[in-house]
Amino acid sequence: MTTEAPAPPRRNAIGRLLAGDPFHTVIAAILDILVVAAGYGAALLLRFDGEVPRVNAEFTTKILPFLALGFIAANVFFGVYRTVWAYGSLGDIMRLFRAVFAVTAAVFAINFWVPNRDLPLSVILIAGILVFPGMAFVKMRARLLSRLPWASVSSRRLLIIGAGHTGQALSRELQNSPGLNYQPIGYLDDDPRKQHTRVLGLPVFSGTHDLTEAIKKHDVEVVAIAIPHASGQAIRRIVAACQEANVAVRMVPGVEKWVLGHHDALRDITLDDLLGRDPVQVDYAACSHSVKDKVVLVTGAAGSIGSELCRQLLSFHPRELHMVDNNESGLHDLYRNAFEFSGLSAETTVRLWIANVVDEQRIDEIFAQVRPDLVYHAAALKHVPLMEEHPGEAYRVNVLGTLNVARAARTYQAGTFVLISTDKAVRPSSIMGATKRIAELLVLALARESELTNYAAVRFGNVMGSRGSVVPTFMGQIERGGPVTVMHRDMMRYFISIPEAVSLVIQAGTFGGHGNIYMLDMGEEINILELAERMIRLRGLRPGEDIEVVFTGPRPGEKLREELVADFEDMTPTAHPKVMQLKASVEVTEAEIRRLIDELGPAMFGDEDELRRRIHLVARRYSLEDETPASVPADEPAAP
Repeated sequence: MTTEAPAPPRRNAIGRLLAGDPFHTVIAAILDILVVAAGYGAALLLRFDGEVPRVNAEFTTKILPFLALGFIAANVFFGVYRTVWAYGSLGDIMRLFRAVFAVTAAVFAINFWVPNRDLPLSVILIAGILVFPGMAFVKMRARLLSRLPWASVSSRRLLIIGAGHTGQALSRELQNSPGLNYQPIGYLDDDPRKQHTRVLGLPVFSGTHDLTEAIKKHDVEVVAIAIPHASGQAIRRIVAACQEANVAVRMVPGVEKWVLGHHDALRDITLDDLLGRDPVQVDYAACSHSVKDKVVLVTGAAGSIGSELCRQLLSFHPRELHMVDNNESGLHDLYRNAFEFSGLSAETTVRLWIANVVDEQRIDEIFAQVRPDLVYHAAALKHVPLMEEHPGEAYRVNVLGTLNVARAARTYQAGTFVLISTDKAVRPSSIMGATKRIAELLVLALARESELTNYAAVRFGNVMGSRGSVVPTFMGQIERGGPVTVMHRDMMRYFISIPEAVSLVIQAGTFGGHGNIYMLDMGEEINILELAERMIRLRGLRPGEDIEVVFTGPRPGEKLREELVADFEDMTPTAHPKVMQLKASVEVTEAEIRRLIDELGPAMFGDEDELRRRIHLVARRYSLEDETPASVPADEPAAP
């Protein structure tokens, strides 16, 4: 049985007047009475040129209480006293205008029919014209006074980049909140229609190409970037100009962030901003169709990519999610931190498996019990220098481990197998890249002879923020006071964020296909030296002075520039603009690739140099290239 809550009591005019904070409402009403008295007094003086007849002054004094009561009643009716005027908007001003207009019109209409008027009609009109701005000033006095030059001495002069919705929202917020200690002085905007106009009372000086000149000319102390989804190149150019002028630069969250409750008007520039990659929009319906109510297995689940894969896969509500990794602590922490405490979907069963993909029998046991519909193989050894020192382990995990998982997927009739690959597999110069290229060849080989399982590989570049990547390495070095180590001043890398990479991996998995290799859109190449210097400057430090930058020379297997597509591969579009399919006339059978792998066996426990040579030979076998793998010459300084 349910009962209805009693309806709230209806307020009369006095109740509405005192709603909210009674003290402030009464003060506001008293101030309005004083404004009405001053307005009618000034109107009489203007009407009679300072010589107000006694009879008119006495009559106005007698009816003044009724006039004041009328204005207060109108303000109550139109909700003027319910407005928080510290954040008053144009709509609130219009409500005040309607209240003043209604009373003025009513008094004018009543007095119009009085034959011997002691209150001239012109006085009523003049008083109304004076009362409206008088009441507006009284109500918004704090905001108006804060804009006076002497009231903003302690505020930092702020220039807003972008006069669109986000820039206007920031300007309005700062003008309404003097306590934030920022004084917006104007905008820069590349839209010629906005230049040399005024927006919310502030001038739009010119375009962003004049940033350096505007900083000097207008004594700018802070620059705020208010351009949603600005390109990384544009943000890097603005940040570089601000850093050269020794001016702080901040980023404005988009208006949608404020709508969702993120109220920080300004925040620090992040590396995501510098990279400037647009948010990824995946085909949610297609991803949901491929994952929902399915049994999904992820290897390498405790790693950077694997853990994010598990998080995002849960949002598509699989029936079961099986997380496989030999990192027992990492798997345990992932479950507790990411799933247990955040609440699991009632539709999904999550199970952890401690296993090494190299253990063929253990992998077979897991697949026999799980019988997954969808397999994401993210387990790999990925650190280039370490794999150069330990080629046998790289081969065991990246090649034999992939073979074990891929063959188990076929044996137990998984619907889709997705290999997480790398751009280092393109003309590989390192053991890590070569072993991942062999793993790609395995996918191509198994796909040719598998009827029930779709095999695909997804290739992408450096993942920003993953363990051991250059970004957290630089951050740690800066925190320790330097030096920051860079291998070569000309080293270039592509970067992608972990969530973006994983979203596109899931999207690519929906395309399926027999032996397809997909390449993610990696955006612009980033110079590693410039990245290091920008990270130093973002902390308010100077490269080469506060933090030393040291060139460490080459590491075995490193390239100066990574390649996304091999010469013999053709890149064609897919249904998603950030996922491309790579086509190559490579034909490899499972028997052939197994024979090549078996030939590597005797070298596993022998000469490591011979093992490295054989791994590279196998990786190159189906590359349609005659040249040897390209690597950084030993006498040429390399990059990180």
